Amino acid sequence: MLEKNGVRIAAISYDSQEILRAFAHKYSIGYPLLSDTASEVIRSFGIFNFNMAPELRAYGVPHPVEYLIAPDGVVVRKYFEPNYQHRVTAAAVAFQEFGQVSSGAPEITLESEALSVRVGLPSPMAFAGQKVGFFARFTLRPGWHIYGAPLPAGYTATSIEFEGPAVTRQDIAWPEPEMVEFPVLKETLPVYSGSFEIQGTLLLKFPLPEGELTLPGRLRFQACSQTICEPPQTITFHLPLTLQHFVISERDRELFERKGSTG
Repeated sequence: MLEKNGVRIAAISYDSQEILRAFAHKYSIGYPLLSDTASEVIRSFGIFNFNMAPELRAYGVPHPVEYLIAPDGVVVRKYFEPNYQHRVTAAAVAFQEFGQVSSGAPEITLESEALSVRVGLPSPMAFAGQKVGFFARFTLRPGWHIYGAPLPAGYTATSIEFEGPAVTRQDIAWPEPEMVEFPVLKETLPVYSGSFEIQGTLLLKFPLPEGELTLPGRLRFQACSQTICEPPQTITFHLPLTLQHFVISERDRELFERKGSTG
């Protein structure tokens, strides 16, 4: 998905050329794997992990970071997860940077009398421990609105929450709501109307078994017009996701197991 948007992919690690060559051949990796055995480049980017003792086989490992670098060498974006068991998916990066959605990506439409919401993932596949992107595209009927945040007591702010044991964290970027005065209520409240989109990420638990996974979620909102307010509504939904086999080098496996045993 990234290469379709002109992004050239390369990965760098502290492994030797022989190890990387065997790893790429075994798992049919088609992009360059660069060897930095002295961790010179890793140190220059400030991502050398000094918490690993020199006697450990994982000594020299970098913190897991994805950089988006412009042709002139300027770092445009950095995707960083402090936990070695977590990574950002290429699909999440492609969606955030270019709005790219894979063919066959799961999507569902949620309907009420005043509101239609398309909720989906940019890719049908991911790995355990990855940060998966998602989107929700809202369309309200003319004359209707839903509430943003913050709100006084007695009102329901619009929210989308993914649930279930596979999701460890959720982050959403909501657009700025419009502040509208309601003379009947004698209040000025944050609202959304018309059409708008939110984007977010879901951090998947690690480890998880490969295969089919269902991500349950719920949409909460309260639709109102200038004269009518419907009761707060909750619509539940489910999005399918296929978890792929997790590929990992032997030295990184030692690191993962060490992190898992120490918490």
